[in-house]
Amino acid sequence: MTEELTFPKSRLELARILKDNNNCILKTTKYFKEHFEIDSDNTKLLETLLLRIRDRFKKAKRSLDCLEGEWWHSNISMKPELKKNRVSDLLESSSDDGEVPIHSVSHRKHLDDLSLQQQRTRLSSPLECIKSLSVIENTTEISIAALSLQLLANEENNRQVATVAKEIIVSGGFCNLSNKHVPVDKALFLLDLLEVGRRKYTQLRQTLLPDNIHFPSYSKLANLRDVMISRSSITLYPNPAKLIGIHAPYCLQVQKTLERILSMVDRPTSEEFPLTFKIADGLDGSGCHTIYNQQTTNTFTKNFILFCFKPISIHTVTNRIVWQNKSPNSPFAQRPIFLCAATECEENIRSFMETMINPDIAMLQNGIPLENGVVNVDIIRSMFDKKMAAILSGAGGASCQMCTATHKDLKDRNLVLEGFPINRNITDAIELFSHIDDIESFFALSTNERFNSTHQPISEINIHPASPLHSYTGVFRWFNLLVYHLRIEKFTWSPTSPVIKESMKFLQTFIQEKTGLKVDQPNSSGGTTSTGNVARRAFSDETEYLECILSTVAIQYRPILSNIHTQLSAILRVFNSSHKVNTLELGKWCKDTYLVILDSFPWASLTPTLHKLLAHSEELIRESNSSYGLKAFSEEGTESCNKLVRKYGENLARKVSFETNNMDIFVRLTSQSDPTLVNYRRILTCERCGQSVHTTRSKRCSAMNNQKTSIQTLFTT
Repeated sequence: MTEELTFPKSRLELARILKDNNNCILKTTKYFKEHFEIDSDNTKLLETLLLRIRDRFKKAKRSLDCLEGEWWHSNISMKPELKKNRVSDLLESSSDDGEVPIHSVSHRKHLDDLSLQQQRTRLSSPLECIKSLSVIENTTEISIAALSLQLLANEENNRQVATVAKEIIVSGGFCNLSNKHVPVDKALFLLDLLEVGRRKYTQLRQTLLPDNIHFPSYSKLANLRDVMISRSSITLYPNPAKLIGIHAPYCLQVQKTLERILSMVDRPTSEEFPLTFKIADGLDGSGCHTIYNQQTTNTFTKNFILFCFKPISIHTVTNRIVWQNKSPNSPFAQRPIFLCAATECEENIRSFMETMINPDIAMLQNGIPLENGVVNVDIIRSMFDKKMAAILSGAGGASCQMCTATHKDLKDRNLVLEGFPINRNITDAIELFSHIDDIESFFALSTNERFNSTHQPISEINIHPASPLHSYTGVFRWFNLLVYHLRIEKFTWSPTSPVIKESMKFLQTFIQEKTGLKVDQPNSSGGTTSTGNVARRAFSDETEYLECILSTVAIQYRPILSNIHTQLSAILRVFNSSHKVNTLELGKWCKDTYLVILDSFPWASLTPTLHKLLAHSEELIRESNSSYGLKAFSEEGTESCNKLVRKYGENLARKVSFETNNMDIFVRLTSQSDPTLVNYRRILTCERCGQSVHTTRSKRCSAMNNQKTSIQTLFTT
């Protein structure tokens, strides 16, 4: 309209004239032509404006009172091309004479009480106004809305709203504030972390959807999991008539794990190749698993055998650490290779080791080719207990699976002073059996000639039978047996005698009442309560356990018993640490402890576990791990996986058949151990000592601090 046109001064008066003409556009246009000079261009603009006002009448049920609300004064929506030079109209008041009230009428509902569609209808005019203004100012709608929000917040002194608006303006959008779409890989991690199935995951999605938290569909998670774990490579055991199990190729699993790790770190240059990928593998059996009434099941055993490996570190040719596992003993760091329903016997283990594991290991010894070079795989077979080590090495009749010493030699003081070198090699046993035709000629050899072997070795690589976890539990059981004998002063080693059993029952009750520790008692899963955690607590700096057992023996035995407990505690901590070890000092401590036990209790028997700890820990740490503690080679993760296998089989796996049940267990174990998903897991870190796997409130923190002061000489700075 022309500048000479001064009446009407507000759109509300236009609306009144339009209503007086019964909402007729032609009559209202004729009215203005009679009273004002209007050209053709202004006539079209007037008709457009009147048309939009009439649309407002229809939406407002032809009530002029509704047009007098605040929502009307924000603006009447127009096309962007008609908004130029009309910015002043956005701010003009609804009435120039003040006769019409500008506040909302009482019968209108509050904006928060409206439905989503009603809110969109009421706010359509401000939104269209923002869009039109963004065209004029040549910017985005989000910037206009954020700037308005910031100005409004500044007027009301609302700093929080102003800060949010400023962040929107700086970022150029709401991506940093309103992006609540959970990535697929993180959703898959949460699926494994929460241990839920498809039904509960769908319920979780629907529950969080009203809060604008969008989880991907379960099918997307399933597709990502299939690609991540190479689902097509996971097959049934090729001979189901003999064993029922699930198998993934060892070579492919190691290569897949290596690629996933290298995708998270800075890739080494070609000059740093060949890389060394250090892994530890092993197997363990577990019992008390649930067997369902499935028609296709051809096994009735409740025992499972799990073979798995864990990545430890990646080094360059210059010994630069590219990647190192921060929690190698976690059950979520164990990569499964084979899961079968079978008992721990030589026949079953030899069946799958010779057909699947050993051929793949021979291929891995040639290295894994990558674009920049070759990655050498260093396999350390350490994750098993004494029984499994005897089956794999074939040295079931040996007193020590690391040296050729007999049971009598273990208590020879002169041999202790000279030292027991690690002289048992599995390659020698394999070569021995290559020259033997039948089993009769094998057993015709003397014990030393056949290296105390009872059968042909199953493993083709050297085993590393110094189990950090079982060193704790084995030494703990031996120490308890020593206390049982000293309490009744029985100086002949007879753990199964009735008097020793009576002494054991008394001490079990006494220790549990005083300290809360359950010692050498059977648990519900067929094992014993003397677990690794109980043994660690008994050999920690807590004095409750030591004071309790010292109070049950005669006074003359208390000083020497306390001294042995302190020295074993220090050696076990060093053996199970990840620090740089002073091996010379450790060797002196081990030899002194060995001699103290022989001199003080010559009647006590030395178990193979105690002998390996005191006689071979120095050489093991120095030769096999570059003078670092052997914590990374512990079998704790494999033992913990037994609980997960039992839990997943009962709650998160199909019960259609035994094969599908095992397949679901294996797939979930493989998914949760993916390096990229494990990276999401929280790693407990102590703010006081800087160590991981425990917090400041944990009792282990004080134990680590006391360790630094009491056995500092065993570590190198």
